[in-house]
Amino acid sequence: MRDDFFTFKQFRVMHRKSIMKVGTDGVLLGAYVDCKNAKRILDIGTGTGLLCLMLAQKCDALIHGIDINDEAVEVAKFNVEQSKWSDRITIFQLSVQDFVSEEKYDLIVSNPPFYTTDVVAPEKGRALARHDLSLNISELAVSVDRLLSDDGRCYVIYPTEQAVLFEAEASKLGLFALRRLYVSSRPDVPPIRTILELSRKQCEPENDSLFIENGARHDFSEKYRSLTKDYYLKF
Repeated sequence: MRDDFFTFKQFRVMHRKSIMKVGTDGVLLGAYVDCKNAKRILDIGTGTGLLCLMLAQKCDALIHGIDINDEAVEVAKFNVEQSKWSDRITIFQLSVQDFVSEEKYDLIVSNPPFYTTDVVAPEKGRALARHDLSLNISELAVSVDRLLSDDGRCYVIYPTEQAVLFEAEASKLGLFALRRLYVSSRPDVPPIRTILELSRKQCEPENDSLFIENGARHDFSEKYRSLTKDYYLKF
């Protein structure tokens, strides 16, 4: 039963094997997002609701999370209800392609599915969460463009190769990179993830890098500790 929960400093998240568990990608993204001036936030593919909760901890925005998976929505709603921010977070079950909002969002975040191989996870829930079966790169870019306000910003995390593809698709729609964070597991290996911050403003993007561990296992870098210290109990 203990493995069904991941405890952070101000909230805890129930997660299950049949959907995506709490992982480094989601925590990095949530910690990296600057939401201090956001009024309305949308989390696309919310899963357990992790990003909704992380952002609610550090800003006062109204937050909506959407997911196509019924079990993920059940878990996300439970996690939100158990938190102290339940009055500001609402979870919806539907695809982003079908999601309609009368008001645009000034901040959109997504830790999207990214595996594109023919071999998919055996459970339907994990298959939808891990593979781009229901939301590919082009569809996500189009959805962000449709739902983002004129002066809004979007944050996504992808494996580095897919991040290049997403940025190219987004640029076709008038969404451009403001910042790129290249994430490596150690300083001696290439980046395995990229966090992109995009907006409708075209400018020279700011590039930065982060490695999670200094080299030895669990010897976490100071930059990683500093970024995630408001959330992880171990820091």
